[in-house]
Amino acid sequence: MNPRLISISTLSPVHIGCDEVYEPSNFVIADGLLHDLDPADLAADLSDDERKQLTALAEGREPIGALQRFFREHAKRFAGLARHQVAVAEAIVSEYEKSAGRPTQRGAAGEATYNLFPIARTAYRPFDNMPYLPGSSLKGSIRTAWLNHLNGGAALTVDDKADAKRAPRRLQERLLGYAAGKFENDPFRHIGLADAHPEEDGTTPPTRVLYAISKKKRRPREGESGSPELKVFLETVPDALPAAFLGELRLSGTIEWNALCDACNGFYKPQLEAELNHAVLGGLIDAEWRSIIAALLASELGELMTAHQGFLLRVGRHSGAESVTLDGVRDIKILGPRVDGKQTFDFRPNTTEKRFASLTKAGTSDLLPFGWIWIDACDDAHRYLSDALCQKLAARSAPVREAHREQLLRLEDSQQQRAAAAVEAARQKHASETASRAKAVAEAERQAALATMSPNLRRIEEFKAAFAARAEQLRGGREKLNGDFHSRARDLARDALADADWTSEEKHTAADAVAEWLPKVVEKIDKDQLKKLKLSALRAP
Repeated sequence: MNPRLISISTLSPVHIGCDEVYEPSNFVIADGLLHDLDPADLAADLSDDERKQLTALAEGREPIGALQRFFREHAKRFAGLARHQVAVAEAIVSEYEKSAGRPTQRGAAGEATYNLFPIARTAYRPFDNMPYLPGSSLKGSIRTAWLNHLNGGAALTVDDKADAKRAPRRLQERLLGYAAGKFENDPFRHIGLADAHPEEDGTTPPTRVLYAISKKKRRPREGESGSPELKVFLETVPDALPAAFLGELRLSGTIEWNALCDACNGFYKPQLEAELNHAVLGGLIDAEWRSIIAALLASELGELMTAHQGFLLRVGRHSGAESVTLDGVRDIKILGPRVDGKQTFDFRPNTTEKRFASLTKAGTSDLLPFGWIWIDACDDAHRYLSDALCQKLAARSAPVREAHREQLLRLEDSQQQRAAAAVEAARQKHASETASRAKAVAEAERQAALATMSPNLRRIEEFKAAFAARAEQLRGGREKLNGDFHSRARDLARDALADADWTSEEKHTAADAVAEWLPKVVEKIDKDQLKKLKLSALRAP
């Protein structure tokens, strides 16, 4: 076993599919960011009326458009619920704001068609939403380069061609030297390559939603329209992120490190150079990026390759058929025009189009190829080259990385505020529930006490309860003289003094109740006003 620690830098945007998409009912776009929403957080934030509204929209005649409009119109508010955010190309933001919830066309019967805005996610860790590079994807890219190295550009043999469906498998078995079905003898079983993850204590690598567009490799003929629109939004790990992912490569079989580096660089470097120098497409590539990569290939990258300190790979979606097939046996299906309702096609050794990452749908400039990464395992003697490479990539990606750091800080601050608000809401709820329970207990005790009292004492307690409730409502204010509560006090004092069924103790209690509560509810209650109520007579033995 020969383990090597590796760091992986992105040279161009990378999208490795995970069979998941951001769906419009689970995200909003605001302030140039896609805000990913947790359904539980969203449900908790909606009012009862909004839940009813959403149910009605989902059951309506055009639910897709109605739901898209609902989320678009509430984008600013719902954005505050997000626990994960992704930068979005400005043109895609505009398209979302313009098109979400609006039909792109209507059929003969008036049925609407909507842009569903499915945004394919790149591979990520569910527990923290960090992007990562699956080891299976990396190993598959290495395998292609190694098979190409072993094949040496040779065509398929007669035996390989005898069974077209099994030809790829037969070719691998022949090149790698194991019998059909004896997968345990495949030398790649002795290559261990785990998933590559961001540094544990480092900043999360950013991701960005871009267009994936298609461009023909030749110049358009006279009167010919451009390439058909490729309506794809992809979340990508941006280009020029130095040492963004860390991993380990273990070799324990017959395949040696130096040979592996030569195979990968021998296969992928010419392809990268061909893209940079393509007569038609080269001019559409981002000029700054093209210059940086070309200079690196001629200096630090080139020297690291020569010294077997690492290798190029191309991974993920839209890498291009040339990067996943072998020289000499490449036979790519190319679709032609439809003739008599049938799709025509033929097979060629090269594709007629390339797909690029673009900030705009038209993609007339500043394009970037997909999938280029650098696997670095350099020793101390060559560290200066690796450091120089990382510095040049870092200079290119500095604005993206700085914007991402600021975005993470804002998101963290927002989450802390939401967490504090949730704690405070829980505290208030607990306090309210505690107070309600205490009030209920007190009321039950009061009712029990009332049941044991005489009718006169119950009347006094009800008087006190009514005045206490009114004082709480007034919050320090007072009613005017001769109002309802003033009259209640007069009636209690009069009846206690006049009725023969009032005991001396009951009269005294009534006088105390009036003296305590009347000034708290009615204005201008002074000694003279209390004297008019003859409270002293009530207190007489």
